Amino acid sequence: MAVHKRNKKVVKMKRRQHFLTGSLLLIFATALLILFIQSVTKEHISIYEVTDTQIADDEVIRGIIIRDESVITTEKNGFVNYYVGEGAKIGANTVVYSIDETGQFAGDISAIESKDVTLSGEDTREIRSDIASFRGSFDLSEYGNVTNFKYNIDNTLLKMTTVNLLKQLDKVMKKKQNTSSLELVKAKEPGIISFCSDGLEDLSVDNITKDNFKDMNDSWTQLRSTDSVKAGNAVYKIINSEKWSVILPLSDKQYKKICDKETIPVTLKKDGLKVTAGVSTFIIDSSYYAKLDFDKYMIRYLDNRYLDIEIEFNNADGLKIPVSSILQKRFYIVPKEYITKGGDNESDGVTVLTYKKDGTEKNTFKPASTHYETEDGNVYIDASLFKAGTTIVNGKKSMQLKKTAKLDGVYNCNQGFCEFRRVEKLYSNDEYAIVSKDTSYGLSTYDHIILNPGIIGEDEIIY
Repeated sequence: MAVHKRNKKVVKMKRRQHFLTGSLLLIFATALLILFIQSVTKEHISIYEVTDTQIADDEVIRGIIIRDESVITTEKNGFVNYYVGEGAKIGANTVVYSIDETGQFAGDISAIESKDVTLSGEDTREIRSDIASFRGSFDLSEYGNVTNFKYNIDNTLLKMTTVNLLKQLDKVMKKKQNTSSLELVKAKEPGIISFCSDGLEDLSVDNITKDNFKDMNDSWTQLRSTDSVKAGNAVYKIINSEKWSVILPLSDKQYKKICDKETIPVTLKKDGLKVTAGVSTFIIDSSYYAKLDFDKYMIRYLDNRYLDIEIEFNNADGLKIPVSSILQKRFYIVPKEYITKGGDNESDGVTVLTYKKDGTEKNTFKPASTHYETEDGNVYIDASLFKAGTTIVNGKKSMQLKKTAKLDGVYNCNQGFCEFRRVEKLYSNDEYAIVSKDTSYGLSTYDHIILNPGIIGEDEIIY
């Protein structure tokens, strides 16, 4: 029996290196990585819905009040008693105060019994208004405000007791045998009385400086005094006109917004009064200012030298769109008579004059939508559709496309592709613009527009 020996020699097979497969996998992975990075870093198309709204460009500026006012001084020494109240309108020869050289007259008035002074509803409202104003602006670091508040209340009470004091004066004059020490001082001119002074009564447009706007807080001195006064001391202030002005310091940007206006709506922040002021601008030492003129309400701000004014630089009602969505597009200007209809859809367009190879003329209809129509009968058609100098015809008339103009607009994407729509800006700031909602070939409320038109072209489909 034959025995077969097993061959123990094993030959190992060499494995083929799949370099091609590995390379393809590496390339594929790299491509995926690149696509991922591009998708993350690429700017995506953003869409914005147009809304109907109102936007206002308001700013609050503190200004300084200038009035036609003067401080009146006494001509002799003595004790003063007043017979008019804060804010009283007086005529020439009205008794404003009396001055008593001996001081006995004040005691005589106190000795005479008088009826209690009752507060009317208007008096109560005025005192409450003074208190509310003080509470609203109170600051522990501004102690002077407490003093001004005391002056305001004192002057308000003085005004309420004026009638009673005049009756007392009449009684004393009848009882006293010798009144040589007493002098009744009358106003020399009509006006409005005030008993507060801050030393800025002579301030005017001609002498105003930057320093007037450094410390813009009221700092009043009470002119009404119960102590003896000396000749030459200030005893009251008179305002000669109800016309007054407020000078406002402006930035360069604010000056540009207001320099071409004659009137402007403002709100006087102290009491929320909304008025229209006459406005003029001027420049002093390279600084910009505005002068707001008023012809009433001056008496409401007798105890103010500085006033916060809210200015409506711009106010517009229309469609609100982001400024970033606005782009400019160039158009050819052609007479409307050259616009005709043609093509399968009977769309608007023009007839272009071309030439065949043999030199004969050929008229070809070219679609071109109208984007704007002027009052003089011209229309705007997209300049990107035609080469400069292209000849268009209308019957026997012809013209070359040469005259161009640019229009502001946005890309409307209601239909899923970009379509240029003209906009007319009524107002704009750094972020948003208000455009007219009555623009022909323009936008409507709830239209969808491209927020970043720089990354897409007209007629492109939105994915």
